[in-house]
Parts: sequence; structure tokens; C-alpha cells
Amino acid sequence: MLGRLSRFMRIMGYDTMYPNLEVADSEIIEMCRNESRILVSRDRQICLRYKNSIRINSDIIQDQIVQICSYEKPMKENLFTRCTVCNGVLIPGNCNCKEEFDPRKADSVSHCPDCGKCYWPGTHSESIVKFLSDLGIFNQ
Repeated sequence: MLGRLSRFMRIMGYDTMYPNLEVADSEIIEMCRNESRILVSRDRQICLRYKNSIRINSDIIQDQIVQICSYEKPMKENLFTRCTVCNGVLIPGNCNCKEEFDPRKADSVSHCPDCGKCYWPGTHSESIVKFLSDLGIFNQ
């Protein structure tokens, strides 16, 4: 339901768990309790059942990001520190990366030790920073 928001949250450095659709609401609540997580959902009922939750009000990704960041503003130094696929903490270097990249075009490569995905700075990351800055996320 909030997959795109979860990817943006990971890009911003939030530790973000995104359960698959087969996990029951009661299991999600229990995971959140056990791991002291904030539950983020568009589902009013599940948010009513778990006190430490944020109910997302909008379908628009820009509004969703602004709403999340109004609760806890992300730190710019945490940008691009988590894997957008699995939430793993990225490590500098291309240790066994599954993706091919041209090392001449990338000054720094990071990889996810959990799933093997590689990340490097480029126009896509620049676009993301601009997108977030245009939302006022990192403006002082």
C-alpha cells in the first residue's frame, strides 16, 4: 500500500520494514511492538489498534513524504545509507555486487551486504536530492 513511500523513507535513511501483503495486521502490530517501531499505514483500523502509528492521509507521494518528515525530520547525512530493496545498511565498496557498473563513472560505490544491490552517485541520486529539497525536506 505504501511501497513507494517506504523506498523514499529508506533513501532518506529511515529504518523501514515493509511486510508483504500476506502478513496479517495482528502480526504487523506484534512486529512493531517487539521492535519498537512506528507503524505507518493508510489503513485507519490498524492505526487505531496500534498507538504508535502514523496514518498517511494522501495518495500523493509528495504529501506522504512531507507528512512523514513532519514527525521526524531526516538528516541529510543519512541520505542513501540504506538499501531501497531490503533496508540493509549500505557499505562502501563493490563487494560482490550483482549489478554491473562502470567504475570509471562512479567515484564511490556502496553495496548492500544483505541482497547484493549496488548503489553509486549519478543523475538519479541528484534528481532525488532535488525532489526532496523542492519539498522543503532539507531546507533550513
